[in-house]
Amino acid sequence: MFDGIESLYIGLGLILRIFLVFSQTRLRNYFEQSGEFVTPLNSWKRVIEGIYLRKLNVSPFLGSVVHETPLSLCFYSKLHTITNGHVESLFIIADLISGFLTYKAAYYILHRLFDQQLKDKATYKDERKMFLLTKADVQKNAYRVLLCAMVNPLSIGTCVAKSSLVFHNLLLTMTFYFFVTYQLLPFILTLCLASSISLYPIVLIVPGLVQFSNNTNNKRSIIRIVFILILFIMVNISILYLNFYLNHQSWSFIDAIYSFIFHVPDYTPNIGIFWYFFTEMFEHFRSLFVWTFQMHVLIVYLLPFTIRLRNDPAFLFWLLCAIFCIFKSYPAYGDVAFYFNYLPIWSFLFRYVRQGLVITCMMIVAALMTPITWYLWIYAGSANANFYFAMTFIFNIAQTFLLSDLIYAYLKQQFFIKNGLTIPRINGFEGQLEFT
Repeated sequence: MFDGIESLYIGLGLILRIFLVFSQTRLRNYFEQSGEFVTPLNSWKRVIEGIYLRKLNVSPFLGSVVHETPLSLCFYSKLHTITNGHVESLFIIADLISGFLTYKAAYYILHRLFDQQLKDKATYKDERKMFLLTKADVQKNAYRVLLCAMVNPLSIGTCVAKSSLVFHNLLLTMTFYFFVTYQLLPFILTLCLASSISLYPIVLIVPGLVQFSNNTNNKRSIIRIVFILILFIMVNISILYLNFYLNHQSWSFIDAIYSFIFHVPDYTPNIGIFWYFFTEMFEHFRSLFVWTFQMHVLIVYLLPFTIRLRNDPAFLFWLLCAIFCIFKSYPAYGDVAFYFNYLPIWSFLFRYVRQGLVITCMMIVAALMTPITWYLWIYAGSANANFYFAMTFIFNIAQTFLLSDLIYAYLKQQFFIKNGLTIPRINGFEGQLEFT
């Protein structure tokens, strides 16, 4: 069961969610209509419409309203039937489970990192030991992760908005948990389900290959990588055919989901950058920029980060999640909340961050000004789309600074652990520091 601090934090998260979901009707209505929390991909109103279309034996994917997979719609239909339409409590439970699994994954990561440092501690000079984790840091940082997951306003807002991202994030959190606990088959299954819903998690198979092929010789590593890839492809194909049969043996869901995500035909404003760029784009340039933007998310960072972070698959997994959560075609605050909740794991890196104050101020200003500029644009008519996009752009720049700063901090800490504070002298000259 839970210890005292775990019970306190989970209880606090439960109380906050119950209060906001069941007693603050106006606030709940605001979140359900907010473009920052709800997008065409995760709107519960669209899910409800899809459920009723299924009951009428009409394909939900003939129009441009529903963008959930047939399997997801079947799952939501069962939940809707069981609760007689009152699904709020299920969103709260799913969000709390996701927060607890985030905490457990964080504990495993920190504990493994501490054990590895303890194993190598005898080889370190005294000056290097100041950069290492202590036993107290492991539990303390894990508790910070749990507290962040329980009181994160972005997580709470996503739950109050009844965004299906609550369930998507739970699935992705389960994937990360199985990843750090070395459970290959559950990891493959949950990763394939997450990829079938939102496409972008497919890149997480790469850190999976690194994680599950470590600690083996070269020949066994290659065999294991091939086996994992074959298993991943087979499970994905099985899920694809399952969706085909659940959709009355029709492939119409492919256009409604994957083509919709990739080609970005809906310009509903959100916290991403796609909608504004393609609103302003000349049509004959559109295909070029769609492919450029999507390859930027799916391919550009994959190989260099995998090579550089091959010895720390957990950090690589989190970093790739953060990248596609920021740059995906229809992002929401729920995506940001997913990777934000893991930040306290690496709080020991914060001492090396160079732009912490700037990043924090940018995020706070953007988060406060986004609903204001939306009101001025849509309701007051005294502003235009440029005002709203400027705030979302600042928010995305702040996230980009955050990731780049954490990568810098990670590499700096690793360098200090390996080399100490004293810069070595080579042939009588001070050596240059290179992160290679």
